[in-house]
Amino acid sequence: MSESTLPQRSPLRLILTLLLAIIVPLAVGLWAAPRVVPKPQVGIARLNFDITDVSAYELTEQLAYARRDPAVQAVVLVINSPGGYAASSEELYFDVLNTRQEMPVVAAIDLIAASGAYYMAAAADEIYAKPTSLVGSIGVIASPPSEPLLDDSIVTTGPYKAFGGTRDGFIRGAEASKFSFLEAVKTGRGDRLQVGLDFLSRAEVFGGIQALEYGLIDGLIANDEAVRRAAELAGLNDYDVVELYPLAFADVTGSAANYRPPVIDAAKLLSPPVDLAPGLHFRYVDFPATQ
Repeated sequence: MSESTLPQRSPLRLILTLLLAIIVPLAVGLWAAPRVVPKPQVGIARLNFDITDVSAYELTEQLAYARRDPAVQAVVLVINSPGGYAASSEELYFDVLNTRQEMPVVAAIDLIAASGAYYMAAAADEIYAKPTSLVGSIGVIASPPSEPLLDDSIVTTGPYKAFGGTRDGFIRGAEASKFSFLEAVKTGRGDRLQVGLDFLSRAEVFGGIQALEYGLIDGLIANDEAVRRAAELAGLNDYDVVELYPLAFADVTGSAANYRPPVIDAAKLLSPPVDLAPGLHFRYVDFPATQ
């Protein structure tokens, strides 16, 4: 066969072949990549209330979601809370520690992180606040059980079965809880702590500037900067910021795009607690001045 009779390849066909062989697979890969390997995320978990069994459950569920989802590679705790139930505060402390083992956790204090809320924050890698944030109140409020009494309508197998123990024993339990709180702060802050535990045991609340001086926080920055710091600790350059609540409670909240964080009720957070149930509480109390 002569050269004149060989089939001639069309330039257009060659271009189409290149498109099919190179550009189309590349486009498909670019489309599929974020679906197969999701973009890294920094998750925001918020505590805008007193610490109760309900608010603690909501926060632990958000942290559990963050640990389950490989896309979430850092967490920022945005805190507006005066503390609350001792056991629930301790639950949050341990849950933040568990999360910190898998990814960086940064605490960002807005209005207040006092007592049990600061207990939880002490488990984070770093803590940040604003100059006028309220930080500290490292101590315990104990609401003792009633005095033992005789009631012939109740039969118990021990004198304190209906009351939980003596008031003296209850006070000793409160002291033990205080020392656990202090040790958690000492362990979490380490060499950054600039004051002794005896000073912290006075249970004072400090402004952000004082808290930085005493080593209770790592800096005075906005929440957006705290997010960037969490991403930096995780080694992320390109990432999304997501609210964890609507992701953890999707069946309740519906679309995450419509989620709005709860409004902060500053007056309620800073008001003295009333009708505390018998037991131990890590909660900031600012009693009104007497006339």
